[in-house]
Amino acid sequence: QRLLPFAFIGAVLLIWEAAARWGSVPAYILPAPTDIAARLVESWAILWDALLVTTAEILIGFVLGVALGVGLAIPIAYSTTVRNTLYPLIVASQAVPKIAIAPLLVLWLGFDIWPKVAVTALMVFFPVTVTTAEGLSSVDRNLIDLLRSVSATQTQIFLRIRVPHALPHIFSGLKVGITLAVVGAVVGEWMGADSGLGYLLTYANTMLDSTLLFAALFLLVALGVLLFVLVDVAERLLLPWHHGGQDA
Repeated sequence: QRLLPFAFIGAVLLIWEAAARWGSVPAYILPAPTDIAARLVESWAILWDALLVTTAEILIGFVLGVALGVGLAIPIAYSTTVRNTLYPLIVASQAVPKIAIAPLLVLWLGFDIWPKVAVTALMVFFPVTVTTAEGLSSVDRNLIDLLRSVSATQTQIFLRIRVPHALPHIFSGLKVGITLAVVGAVVGEWMGADSGLGYLLTYANTMLDSTLLFAALFLLVALGVLLFVLVDVAERLLLPWHHGGQDA
């Protein structure tokens, strides 16, 4: 079962290679996978430097987005007034296309790494806020009442009941957030950058360098998958009881 995705990808690559080699599609529109692989090796130094820049933007923005999301989720879970006040604003913030505000962030924060980090954090915080707030507020009231009956403090209830119950929800938000972080970093680089994989995509598209474009795109996809897998592995290590029933 686990080999099926790799078999499917292999079949797609074979069909792609055949279509590029013997089809009527020009190479500058659809290069062959072997040509893309050759370009990966040929331009590895440039691609590696761009990968490091984009990875740094993703990780910093992800951490900031998670911190913001969890920081907003806690008062939302504890206070109906805060929930009714902040939730509409949080939802409204997601209705604004990030590509539309990215130029403003460049204007405010300059052309260094911080506009890209800001866009990434804005992409990440929403799913983390929603899932964390849901996890913290959906605890069985009987458990909370039980701890209160033995004089447990709010801090003890939070750490021993609310947080363990919310962790699966939080990791669901982290999984969504880490994939959106990749998108956010690329969008930020499109708006103003002189390095990074998003910048390379724009440059390659302008120069009609399709092999470089696909090589950069391949690295972006690989990076996104790797980061998602790392979050999933962390969840399985920290919450073995949550995945035990699913894997059975």
